[in-house]
This record gives sequence, C-alpha cells and structure tokens, in this order.
Amino acid sequence: MTEPAPWILEIRRRLEREWVVPDVVREIAEGTPDARPAAVLVPLYVRERELWTLLTKRSETVESHRGQIAFPGGMEALDDASPWETAVRETEEEIGLPRKAILRIGELPGVTTFTGFRIRAFVGAIPYPFDVRHDPREVDSVIQVPIRALMGPTLVEERAVTWKGRSIPTPVYHLKGHVIWGATAFLVSSLLEALVDEGRPPA
Repeated sequence: MTEPAPWILEIRRRLEREWVVPDVVREIAEGTPDARPAAVLVPLYVRERELWTLLTKRSETVESHRGQIAFPGGMEALDDASPWETAVRETEEEIGLPRKAILRIGELPGVTTFTGFRIRAFVGAIPYPFDVRHDPREVDSVIQVPIRALMGPTLVEERAVTWKGRSIPTPVYHLKGHVIWGATAFLVSSLLEALVDEGRPPA
C-alpha cells in the first residue's frame, strides 16, 4: 500500500487533538435530543502548492437548508454501513467524486444544526485534478477555495441567530460573495483551528 503524502500525515496528526467545543455548540446539541443523524465530508486537496477545500451551494429545491453554503453530505440512510459511508456516498451523489477515491484523514467535532440535524464531519483527502459533476437537483454550484483565503481577518464576523427564543452567536464567513454561517461556519472554524495550530497551514 502506498504511503499517504506528507501533507495528509501532517493533517492527520493535527486532527488527533483534544478539541475545545464552544459552549454554544454544546448547548444546541443538548437542546436538540431528537436531532436526525447526518454526515458531511470536509474535502482537502493540494492545488498550486496550496491546501484547498471545496463547499457547495445547495439548490433551491432541496428539502432543507435551501441556497445555503455547506460541505457535501446529507442524512444517514438505513443501508449506510457507518457515518463515514454516509459522508462519502452523499459526496459522490452530490458532486460526482467517487467514494473510493476519498481517503479518510480524521474528524472534526460534531455539530447540531438549528434545524435539527446531528452532523458528523469527516475530513478526507481527494485527488486533484478532479472532475466535478454536481447534481443540479441538490447542488447549485461547487465553490473551490484555498484555505489561506479563509484566514483573512476581514473575512469573518460574529452574528446573532435566534434559536428557540434565544440569541445564539455564530461565526459568519464572507467568501466570493457567499455567506457561510451556522453549522458549516462552526466546522470551518474547527478546521482552521487544527490547520493553523502551529502558526501556519501545512503545505
């Protein structure tokens, strides 16, 4: 078996850490005991000697989170062998990346959405270049972004969202005219926390 690339091994090491989960994330999870299980993939790849990820803009016809920016993924199916299988199956269905081409690296802390989904978030390496063939019924577009671009100080702000009558602070990222908030923003925050925990992202 071929040894994974050095950048993959480095990120795997950085993800093996003790996470400090924000109080607000824990409170939402505890306040939503009947949340439905779901899983997403946080894809990483090297392009032009930089580390990149990709997100999707959900279509206006999906059942939930219409038009929002998210990592590929979805609800757990009865015949999924594991949450990881949910994440890679949904990724293949949504944007055409073959599940067999995705290498599992690690996992971010789970989050629960305001709409009642309990999300497992898996980090996976994907080959580059790749051929994206998104399903227009689920995905309006695919957004490729270098990790460096997510780290700009003017890119992120904090905004209050009302949940069960309470004002909940959530990070908000502004990216290429898109707004990333809620569960996806918390996942982006956790990803950046791991990738820059030693001052810079791995190359």
